[in-house]
Amino acid sequence: MSSWRMRLTVPAGLAAVLLATGGTLSYASAANWTYTNDYEGSCLTASPTTDNVWSAPCNDSLATRNWHWGSVTTDAFGYTFRRLVSNANGDCLTTDSKSLNNAVWTSPCGGSGQQFWNADDHRIMNLYTDQLRTSDNGDAIYSSTAAVTDMIPIERFVWWGAHD
Repeated sequence: MSSWRMRLTVPAGLAAVLLATGGTLSYASAANWTYTNDYEGSCLTASPTTDNVWSAPCNDSLATRNWHWGSVTTDAFGYTFRRLVSNANGDCLTTDSKSLNNAVWTSPCGGSGQQFWNADDHRIMNLYTDQLRTSDNGDAIYSSTAAVTDMIPIERFVWWGAHD
């Protein structure tokens, strides 16, 4: 191969590798995840028209029960955190970390550390170490600090993730 052809093919190949590994995830290329709560057997669900998040039966494959992980990462406590994006509305799972038991909703992705989550070890934990859990008062979802884990069945904090 002549040297001028080599100069053209190497940058093109390098660009392809960088695009493939650079986190250019989209709805089409990202894995769809469903998270089922161990205590209730219900799924983490988001509204397609509001910012509401709740737990609902996992009896279908509606987009309201599908999530994907964003490409932006931050590392802390030995974990990698990403935004958890609802396929129903394109917004990120969000909490405010103001108390022991915090509301959870979706909001436009960007800027907030309260949108970064990790689902290792069957827990969905945010960057502030609050953990996602179901509630005993209906289908509510909260993020709670570790201080409440001895007052709430631990299975409410356990989420089983499955992806396509």
